[in-house]
Amino acid sequence: MGSNDQFHSRAAADLIQRLARSSAAAAVRWTPADAARLLERVQPAASGHPGDQSRERGQLVAAFLAGVAQAHEEALGGPEASFAQLALQTARTLLKNRAATQADRSVHAFLAGLRLSGGRVVAPPAADNAEAALRLFVRQPFTESGETQQDVVAAVLERIRACDGRPHGFRYLTGCRAESADTFRASFERETGRGFTPTAFRAHRLRQLDQADVFVNIRAGMSESSAFELSYHVFRGACTPILFLVWKQAPIKTTLLKDLGSLCDVTYIEFDDPAELAAPLAAFFRSCERGRRSARPALARAGA
Repeated sequence: MGSNDQFHSRAAADLIQRLARSSAAAAVRWTPADAARLLERVQPAASGHPGDQSRERGQLVAAFLAGVAQAHEEALGGPEASFAQLALQTARTLLKNRAATQADRSVHAFLAGLRLSGGRVVAPPAADNAEAALRLFVRQPFTESGETQQDVVAAVLERIRACDGRPHGFRYLTGCRAESADTFRASFERETGRGFTPTAFRAHRLRQLDQADVFVNIRAGMSESSAFELSYHVFRGACTPILFLVWKQAPIKTTLLKDLGSLCDVTYIEFDDPAELAAPLAAFFRSCERGRRSARPALARAGA
């Protein structure tokens, strides 16, 4: 065992030195396809033959990289959160996406680790503070929304804006304006410079949804499109935390939208007056920050 320990220590130290040497170099811009190719080399699919060692090899690769992550933390003086703990949380979140393939989950996990360590991922242009900001996808009813629903949504959005910067800023992927059946098409055309069609609108929304750190669903009226986007988010998208803000005049009657906790990280908050949402919203967004930063000590130091 002593020789194995020495081998792992030397190998990890060598990688740490490479990381340090490459810190000033131009960052590699990774794409999901690049990540998939790398992961196929590192952890190939099982062949199905007797004595297949791909699973064991994958476990050893993961264990080695966990050691590298721990060494990197110690070399930097110990960060606020354990890389190993963050990796476990990421894995648990991705496994809730039941419809995604394991290959898709692995690519998302790789890119999540790359972002955390300061790597570069090819993605749509974002604000300079996009990595620090919490990216909100706010869903509101459109086609079945009139002036009453629009007023409720506007009041809820005002409460959400009050949480912006406390403790972290927000990036509003879908804007922060209450819409109605009479306004949302024009807003889409103004934002994108494209004519409105169901196909164009759907593609635009799903691209936004792929970037979301949080899915906020303001339920002020029935919306079939909301159910479609929720399904995509849970079963094919990022499956990041979901917040249902349910106006009591528009309760959830669809059975399949209730009790989603076995599929995803979901919070349901009912309200009559949007003023009631100040404290629950603040608590929810604080929990999102804790989930992202995971301010627990390293697992080794915690004895876990």
